[in-house]
Amino acid sequence: MSFDIKGLDNIPKDQPLVVACNHQSDWETFYLLTMGLPVSTVLKRELLYIPFFGWALAMLNPIAIDRKRKTNALKQLSQQGCERLNAGISVVIFPEGTRCPPGRLGSCTKGAAMLAHQAGVPILPIVQNSGRLSTPRKWLKQAGKVEVRIGQPISPDAPTKEMHEQMVGWMTENLAEIS
Repeated sequence: MSFDIKGLDNIPKDQPLVVACNHQSDWETFYLLTMGLPVSTVLKRELLYIPFFGWALAMLNPIAIDRKRKTNALKQLSQQGCERLNAGISVVIFPEGTRCPPGRLGSCTKGAAMLAHQAGVPILPIVQNSGRLSTPRKWLKQAGKVEVRIGQPISPDAPTKEMHEQMVGWMTENLAEIS
């Protein structure tokens, strides 16, 4: 597997961010840990219950939410997300909430924009097409090239709704170009 990454120069090194990436496979969850930023990933709490894997995830200090309790999940994202960002740790969010098929951006929640606006930090939008090479629930990966695009940070000065629309618009447009 090889990679074509565009936009690395868009990653500010001097401030924490809300990193919003589309979700197609397990590849991007690991890639985002290697970007050179200290990060805390928002994930579904059930992942922490998987023997060995979940225990290792817990050591990365994630924000583990219960997606069945949406109101509590949003409060938890807000509280723990702001704590991480105030400590200089970027927060990784998959705004679709779950894996989506290659070439398509699923419905995105406003959690990334809400957190970025509340904490006063930018959103860094990222799209990638790893789902073409990494089928869900299969360990065998196909050979090929994963394309990654990293966008310009979206300013937290805009209202939450506008930040969300900018993020989704950029992600939709760029995902269509690499699919």
